[in-house]
Amino acid sequence: MDVFNVIVFLGLALTVISVLSLIIERLFFPSILAFIAIGVAVGFFWDGNEVFKIAGEIGIILLFFLLGLKFPLSELVKRMKQVWKAGVLDVLLAFGVTIGIALLFGLDFSQAFLIGAVLYATSSSISAKLLERHSEKHEDVKEFVLALLIFEDIFAPLILTVAPFIIQDEPIAFTDIGKVFAGFLIFGVLLFIGSRFVLNRQRFVKHLLRQDDASIGLIGLILFFAGIGMVFGLSEILGAFIAGIMLAGIHDVRPLKRLTVPVRDLFLPIFFISFGISINLDQGVIVNALFFVLIVWGVLSKWIVGRVGGRMYGLTRVQANEAGFSLAPRGEFSILFTALSNGAINLFVGLYIFVSAIVGIVLFRFSEILANKTEEKLEKVLPNETKNKEDQ
Repeated sequence: MDVFNVIVFLGLALTVISVLSLIIERLFFPSILAFIAIGVAVGFFWDGNEVFKIAGEIGIILLFFLLGLKFPLSELVKRMKQVWKAGVLDVLLAFGVTIGIALLFGLDFSQAFLIGAVLYATSSSISAKLLERHSEKHEDVKEFVLALLIFEDIFAPLILTVAPFIIQDEPIAFTDIGKVFAGFLIFGVLLFIGSRFVLNRQRFVKHLLRQDDASIGLIGLILFFAGIGMVFGLSEILGAFIAGIMLAGIHDVRPLKRLTVPVRDLFLPIFFISFGISINLDQGVIVNALFFVLIVWGVLSKWIVGRVGGRMYGLTRVQANEAGFSLAPRGEFSILFTALSNGAINLFVGLYIFVSAIVGIVLFRFSEILANKTEEKLEKVLPNETKNKEDQ
């Protein structure tokens, strides 16, 4: 294929992807589902290549940079103090209990760990888009859901750090442990120094961001932080997330978004398309009892976290129910774990992610109705509690 044909093909491919994404968005579903479906279709004809996968990784790196950019360090600490109890419950149920369920169905520990990791993290990208669209949601519900997503965004990279040693049966050496600790230490120092510099040198930082080539330097900085994470055995998305937190201290982050969002929007679809390609349906679709149990438990575990954790956070009963029904979609974090596996288990978790994303989106859209219906049922078996906030 000559250069001209490559350009024509690339232009046509981007146009088709854009149109399909627009159609899905008009149906009030996030475009992520369209990208995954495109990847599944492309997978019948093409297996992808290393350049394609790296382009997708750049997209997910920029996504987590922008997530970190929403929360300065002081705000992040404040949110963690408010939501840590719900976050711990989330880890115990969605991660720990899920591993136990998988073991009961006869899977070995490495496969059970993979399934637990996949079920743990709610999709930040899907949930953030849904929260933006559903402006009618009560602010307290939004704040709780976002705070819990931040907790997951911090804890999930830690799981991703140890996952290769468990899922891929890699031997753990003392040097590996030391390297991970060194990585955390370096990130801690960079975050402290960088945050102080950004906070105290606002004018200088803003001057840099006004330069014509500012996007090159900014994206280079983000990739540098992501690379540090990879070098020290941590996750690249953890590095990008920390870079975002570091720069979140700028009073006006709009220039940062203006420089990075277009690049993210170009590369992030490649990440989900690449995931779709990895779902090889030629191997046969594996839908068994465990699959359905995990779909149900994936929803139920998050509802319990929302209900119990939301009440500890200070939400009313109905608000806590609504939060629980808003946490079901799985997405980018779950996809990252599939890169560590292969074969039948990879197809199994890939299908789970796709189905759970659809189920989670539907539950989110009807979360307010479901919350009220659920509370009507619960009032028959639970004693009345004094509501500390006005029900919505």
